[in-house]
Amino acid sequence: MFSVPRNPSTTFIFLLLLFCWGCFPFSVSRAQEPRPSTASSYSPALPILVIDSIRIEGNRRTRSSILLRELPFEAGDTCQLPQLVRWFEESKRVLMNTSLFQQVTVFADTFMGDRVRVTVRVRERNNFYPVLYFDPIDRNLNQWLVEQNASLRRVNYGVQLYFNNTTGVGDRSLLMLLGGYTQQISFSYERPYLDKRMHWGMRVGFSQSRNHEVNLQTVNDKQVFLRNPDVFLRRQTQAFVEVQHRPRINTRHTFGFQWRSDRVGDTVLLRNPTYFPEGRTQVQYPRFYYVMNFQRVDYLPYPRKGSLVQLQAIKTGLGSSMDLFELHGKWMMHWPLNSKWGLAWGGYAGVKFPTHQPFVNRRFLGYGNQFVSGYEYYVVDGMSGGLTRGYLNRELLRHTIHLPYKKGKDPIRIPIRLVGKSFVQAGYVHDPESPADSRLSNRFLYSGGVGLDLLIFYDVLFRLEYSINRFGENGLFLHRKYPF
Repeated sequence: MFSVPRNPSTTFIFLLLLFCWGCFPFSVSRAQEPRPSTASSYSPALPILVIDSIRIEGNRRTRSSILLRELPFEAGDTCQLPQLVRWFEESKRVLMNTSLFQQVTVFADTFMGDRVRVTVRVRERNNFYPVLYFDPIDRNLNQWLVEQNASLRRVNYGVQLYFNNTTGVGDRSLLMLLGGYTQQISFSYERPYLDKRMHWGMRVGFSQSRNHEVNLQTVNDKQVFLRNPDVFLRRQTQAFVEVQHRPRINTRHTFGFQWRSDRVGDTVLLRNPTYFPEGRTQVQYPRFYYVMNFQRVDYLPYPRKGSLVQLQAIKTGLGSSMDLFELHGKWMMHWPLNSKWGLAWGGYAGVKFPTHQPFVNRRFLGYGNQFVSGYEYYVVDGMSGGLTRGYLNRELLRHTIHLPYKKGKDPIRIPIRLVGKSFVQAGYVHDPESPADSRLSNRFLYSGGVGLDLLIFYDVLFRLEYSINRFGENGLFLHRKYPF
């Protein structure tokens, strides 16, 4: 049987090498992301074309400069016809991935000898829309439906108010008011462009929340909860500010600072004295983080071609009892085999230190979007580890439903995609303080299965998967996020 080294340093180096092997060729070849060159595809039989001008149509709110910033070419650039076609495809991909537009068309409007006039025609999304919020708080839908019996007291509900592109520069505001499991109020504002060169942006936010229930500890690789309907067992306040640097179209660097205050009831510490460091009921600490995102895919909500890479470095606490440093990396690559079939392969690796940490800092796989399929009912705590995923996809349906809107107006378009897939996955978590009742930490985990992915309304995704894990446990599992 395949075995993974138990030494945490060796384990992490092994996973990091696996991670880097997958993303290294892309990170090197795209690191500078230069303006596309015609050198490699130059043909002396084809004429050299000059981009004479670029016309923007349909942007009622979005400033033309914002759209021009996303294009891989500008007025005065030279190319040949095959390169021009690739530029048009790249422009549509990048503009659609801004989430500002429902439809994008880029085409050569007029040829005047060797000069080309280009038109970019867009159809904008609504800039304000309220969304009713209903979301089970459990880690996945199966845990909520099966283990929690679809309990409504484990649901957050409320309203989200989105204000997008109100100033025409792609800015985004979100006000969230929640009740139910978590009582929360939060607000965030993002302005992607602050300077004339459109390289720097910023994001700020604030939130307060409180809960009657707390994830107290992990027993037998499952979460254990403590609930008191008469007392709020946990209260959290946080504020953050981020500075974003986007030197190229596909790469974004984020430098962030966050201040957190977290308090739990005395009952929590009586049941789990290691919940917070030093047996405290309240901790206040800063959090510094750096995130690098590289996105070069055909369609961000559900890619079929291209690669995604994210690297994170996080420092929690500064000269205080809360002391944690983290390194995380994840990637996903996609290759179309033909018009219907495609391959995808991705992974994640992470490490935390010092290794002796309170319960709140020991979460690893099974939380959020990092999990091995087939283990949805479990969590794996630890300090280092990772996973890898491979998919073979086949598109089964691509259709657009047209709903009449108003007489004389374009109909509302609802695109639908249905994709079948088969997959294999594997993962490992090293826990130097693994409890005796854990059968998942310090053990090689693997699974396989088949599934269906349904994408509607441009970016609403539902994933239905049947998987079987190393213990022979199997079942149908529901998910709502893309596995990255």
